[in-house]
Amino acid sequence: MSKSTDGYMPATWKLSFATVDKAAAEEALETFGVTIWATDVDNQVTQFEVYFETEPDLTGLVLPADAKVEVIALPDKDWVSESQKGLPPVIVPPFYLHGSHDVPRGGGWLNIEMQAGNAFGSGHHGTTQGCLALLAAHMKTHRPRHIADIGCGSGVLAIAAAKAGCRNILASDNDPIAVAMSTANMRLNGVTPRMTCFTAEGMAHRAYQAKRFDLILANILAAPLRDLAADFKCHLRLHGRVIVSGILNEQARRVMAHYRAHDLMVERKIVIGAWTSLCFKR
Repeated sequence: MSKSTDGYMPATWKLSFATVDKAAAEEALETFGVTIWATDVDNQVTQFEVYFETEPDLTGLVLPADAKVEVIALPDKDWVSESQKGLPPVIVPPFYLHGSHDVPRGGGWLNIEMQAGNAFGSGHHGTTQGCLALLAAHMKTHRPRHIADIGCGSGVLAIAAAKAGCRNILASDNDPIAVAMSTANMRLNGVTPRMTCFTAEGMAHRAYQAKRFDLILANILAAPLRDLAADFKCHLRLHGRVIVSGILNEQARRVMAHYRAHDLMVERKIVIGAWTSLCFKR
């Protein structure tokens, strides 16, 4: 994925297809490392649109058998942001995620304006919503002082924690484009004093050295989540929590077993569609 920091993505190619196997298509596209856009056509079929800056080489992309792929050239335009203009807000009480075209809610809602652009994470994916729901549940009884968001994407989880009143938040991603988008969204939502964003591979960064956190967030994929379990335990305070997602339902048991081997026990579990989100307690 790549994107200019001013919000314009010269995406000139679009790949589109429809499939009944939404979970397999999402996993294939995420592994392939592309921006994903999906629209439910009916109760069974999902329409996918994927955007590229150059003509894509689809070697290695294994989609479901029923996917009939179409690749077309497009005029230069930020097609990802354009496609998001018609998105409805995401409601995960008390969080209200919306675009610039929506009106924020009053009352006790925590409004989060998101411009996801080319960084995965407008808030509409089941993994993001699962993490937000687990964060909301945790915040009812806890006020973590130090938080890390690993693989922050567009920054939605870290910003949600900041909006909920948390401070001392470190947010990192191995993609500098995602870090730029997180930083922009951080400014957009007025939480800059509470967050620091930077590029890092997992927790291999000096900012994490010798640090302990009350809460670690990671909405990535099952394989890197397993790889990071030891680091999460090392950097988690006693009685701290780890909220993770990016886990297909059939992968959840293996992830839970791996974390249990590192003394991290499941406290809460949320399933949204094909995806499982988990909250572990040390």
